[in-house]
Amino acid sequence: MKRSIIGRVTIGLMVLSLGECGASSLSNDKDSQKIAQLDAVKDSYYAIQKIENPDVEVQLAAVNKNEKAIKFIKNPDKEAQLAAVKKNYTVIKFIKNPDKEVQLAAINQSRHAIQIIENPDKEVQLAAVNQSYLSIKFIKNPDKEVQLAAVNQSYHAIKYIENPDKEAVHLAYQKIRGEK
Repeated sequence: MKRSIIGRVTIGLMVLSLGECGASSLSNDKDSQKIAQLDAVKDSYYAIQKIENPDVEVQLAAVNKNEKAIKFIKNPDKEAQLAAVKKNYTVIKFIKNPDKEVQLAAINQSRHAIQIIENPDKEVQLAAVNQSYLSIKFIKNPDKEVQLAAVNQSYHAIKYIENPDKEAVHLAYQKIRGEK
């Protein structure tokens, strides 16, 4: 079976490269190229790395086959990014500069996504901390509001904040004393 899949992928890729070269024996029609691309990525998501500028439908087919296909797509469409991250939040590490919606989708999958996201903004930080105050451990220089949200869940959060805001320290002290 493995040989059969490899054969179909090879044929699909040959069709793609011949189509791009303008071979007269094969239709240069965009639809036939797209069908060949779809067949190739449905057989093996690795085929996506051989396709230059795949359209959204081809990207989605590859990501639906295996979410790790996202790492082989140079400029993945937002829809493909979301589909990949919703299947497995860890693939966000393969996406260059994911936008806020993609980051939040990863956080919604797991609070641990905050460890992978580079420079999350305040909204993304809050989403992670609202799932668990322990997320504060992985946020460099958390915003004051994020610190307060974490400490409000548990005064233990204060020990994970490198330079806590005075208000966060005060809130932690109040919670320890049972005042809040």
